[in-house]
Amino acid sequence: MIGRKNRMVSFRLSSVEYELYRGACVAAGVRSLSELARAALQQVVDEGNGKVPVEDQLRDLRENVQGLSTAIRRLAQKLDGEDAATGLERAFGSTV
Repeated sequence: MIGRKNRMVSFRLSSVEYELYRGACVAAGVRSLSELARAALQQVVDEGNGKVPVEDQLRDLRENVQGLSTAIRRLAQKLDGEDAATGLERAFGSTV
């Protein structure tokens, strides 16, 4: 978020919650519980606005790359042993 932070929100935590969230800060590499809370709230807002979380985007991208890799591998197997130009023509319908 851009801009000076001049509003404060407070809430109570049990000691167990506090330690759990402090551990989450360390694991996530954030400086404070405030930063962790802001990030979590922003994620809730983004998801409510139809934005896809980065983790989901990365998962989808990985799946797409894996699918392309599989398709390329299959195409290469079909073309194996054929003249490269003939194989490309067969695969794409014209010479490249």
